[in-house]
Amino acid sequence: MVTVSAGWPYAAYPFTDASGNSRTLRGVAVITGATKIAEMAGRLGFDMVWIEVEHGGASFSEIETLCMAAESGGAIPVVRLPDNQRHHILRALEVGGRIIVVPMINTADEARQIVEHGKFPPLGSRGFNTRSRGLNYGLGGNMTAAFTDANASTHLIAQIETVEAANNIEAICGVDGISGVLVGPGDLSVSLGKPGAFTDGELIELVENVMRRTRACGKHAGILVAPGPLLDAARKAGCDFFFCGGDINDLAKAWRGVLAATE
Repeated sequence: MVTVSAGWPYAAYPFTDASGNSRTLRGVAVITGATKIAEMAGRLGFDMVWIEVEHGGASFSEIETLCMAAESGGAIPVVRLPDNQRHHILRALEVGGRIIVVPMINTADEARQIVEHGKFPPLGSRGFNTRSRGLNYGLGGNMTAAFTDANASTHLIAQIETVEAANNIEAICGVDGISGVLVGPGDLSVSLGKPGAFTDGELIELVENVMRRTRACGKHAGILVAPGPLLDAARKAGCDFFFCGGDINDLAKAWRGVLAATE
């Protein structure tokens, strides 16, 4: 296990417990951007809070506040970006994102771009800013150690959303600096020609295949999907981090129940 410097807010690898044993991370999406909900998710026991940028309108100031809220509740802030451009990856890390998910990664070359922008040398060429949360505001003093700590304690995840990406799993996972992949079953089902068919046998089989091959490469394998057959299959195939709920959908379900109970 990599040891990080004193004062760094987390152990180097959130995928292990305090004793160094592997653990599965459970997460929930906070699409509303509500800081109280992000904090509460951690207090309830969720390991991760998903902060949506690809399909959301959050500014980087708002992302930073959500990262703080998630951390105050004891959860790991996860930021899903719009793409693999430098300014998105760099700023998400600087405001405190611990796990960065980049969508629509289909090839090893695209994965290398994530590492180029998201890791300090020797892995990449991440921009140098000691005043950011992502470098502990420069409080450690030793920049070489700070770079090492940042590389060890942040994780770059390639999102797998097409059949092409699924076919290229070994190449994507072979990129040094990529911690793993996360399957987006919505777009993957579209790529298969079966949009939204989350119980379809072909989709489930493909997701299982991606999970097994990713874990065989020694990388982390995740998914964002509600509890059900697809999540069950992914977990059995080795999935070690997943997002299984979200504030908007879960609130809508709860409020429908309240309305039905008061008719």
